[in-house]
Amino acid sequence: MLKTISSIRTDRLLTPVVVEFAQALLERFGTRRLEVLDQGEARMSALRNGSLELSEDTASIRNGDWQVDPAPAELLERRVELIGGCSRKELIEGLNAGAKSYVADLWNMTPNEPGAILRAHKNIERATDFRLAYVGNDGDRVRINPKSITRLMIVPRPLHALDHTLYEDRSSFPASFLDLALHAHFNAEKLRLRQGGAFLYLRGIRGQLEARLWKDMFAFLEERLSMPRGTFRATVMMDNLAAVLEADEILHELRHHSAGLSLDPQAYAADHVALFSAPERPVLPDRQHIGLDAKFLRSVSLRTISICHKRQAHAMGAPAFILPPDAHGILKPGYLEMIADKEREAVDGHDGTLVGHPGLVNPAMTEFNKSMPRAHQMYYQRAPLSNLTDLVEHPEGALTTEGMQECIKTVIRALVSHVESQGLITQGGKLHDRSSIRLSTLLIWHWTRSQVCFITDTGLEIHADVVKYLIRKEGEKMFARHNPELRERAKWAVERLTRIVLSPDIPPDLLEE
Repeated sequence: MLKTISSIRTDRLLTPVVVEFAQALLERFGTRRLEVLDQGEARMSALRNGSLELSEDTASIRNGDWQVDPAPAELLERRVELIGGCSRKELIEGLNAGAKSYVADLWNMTPNEPGAILRAHKNIERATDFRLAYVGNDGDRVRINPKSITRLMIVPRPLHALDHTLYEDRSSFPASFLDLALHAHFNAEKLRLRQGGAFLYLRGIRGQLEARLWKDMFAFLEERLSMPRGTFRATVMMDNLAAVLEADEILHELRHHSAGLSLDPQAYAADHVALFSAPERPVLPDRQHIGLDAKFLRSVSLRTISICHKRQAHAMGAPAFILPPDAHGILKPGYLEMIADKEREAVDGHDGTLVGHPGLVNPAMTEFNKSMPRAHQMYYQRAPLSNLTDLVEHPEGALTTEGMQECIKTVIRALVSHVESQGLITQGGKLHDRSSIRLSTLLIWHWTRSQVCFITDTGLEIHADVVKYLIRKEGEKMFARHNPELRERAKWAVERLTRIVLSPDIPPDLLEE
């Protein structure tokens, strides 16, 4: 049942037209959204039970000779895209960094909290026509370079996410519906004229039916706004196994609105832990061993390139979140591995990649300039991946106390920072988004409940008491010299994380509650 207009929050963005758009999406697609989410859960259960196979019902799509609609000329060259948050500073620095696109992420890098979401949409609206500014530390006013040719893209919240922004009584509303309504009303036409379309990245799609729902919502908005078909173009993140297995079907559904596929290796690894962890199964190593060269992630990358190029769609690489060298030129751990990852992506055939910090734009651009002389590599055809089991091969490597501690510190810092409505956090020389924090949480849970988990070098058995001790110790150390309020938050974060990882159930998204 729709809420009455009197319960709508009074904010300048929530105009009668926007509210009507959002409610029209709910009326038309609300029931279907619930159905496809239920079907996605059923698919995940089947995968968890070992059903690793392609659907026979969609074989004609996979074997068919079809292509997605050609990308607009303005979107042909993507090379390096910078993904980040939606604050004024992040948007301005992102649009001034020299990347081909700036991707403003409303989910992985923005807290799902009313104040943060409304600020994010206001900033995106102003950034669309370069009206955004902030005052720097030196007192100067910093603006978007009026000559910037960087495209502006957004990541709307996924289909499963609920919004508490629209209604004052915090009644839940599909978050993606509100994001689409706001973006369509305030920004779509301006972006169409400036950069050839309203371009998005989509997270959390688990197959063909969810892609079909997004396609129908795009078509609905284009019709309502009298815009050409294909104004809305989406790059779908391959962030779960179900999506990778139905990559052809996803592109087919979105063929008039497709901007290709991309990778989120941290989310994919988290999905792997959630699907295939069991107390008696082999234990996963430190996070540093779950890199892009791990067989299951490299297989996802190569499969994505093969399918995308067969359908003449962009295949974008994985975001890099290592911090760049500091002012003295000192490299962070993992920086050289990141450069190698970007070189490998370009050589493998990706049409571009993503980075999570403005200081990584030029290094990544250098690697793609060396290996990608044309605007893209859609002409390069890779052989299809023949063995689906490669997509789920367990990564191997050492498990160390330091690796466990780093995961614990990442989650505790994220929980403490989330209270302050922060998106990205910095820990261990890296930036961490929602996918990264989710992966750390699941790994701690996986190690805790395993019956065969030992520290590789010392043979120390990992069990509940050891993990409880490590969580308490790290929480006390991290914030020992901070003010009492922050120490109380850290104490709460320690209790929260401990309770979650000791549960036999798969942990929830700690930043979604």
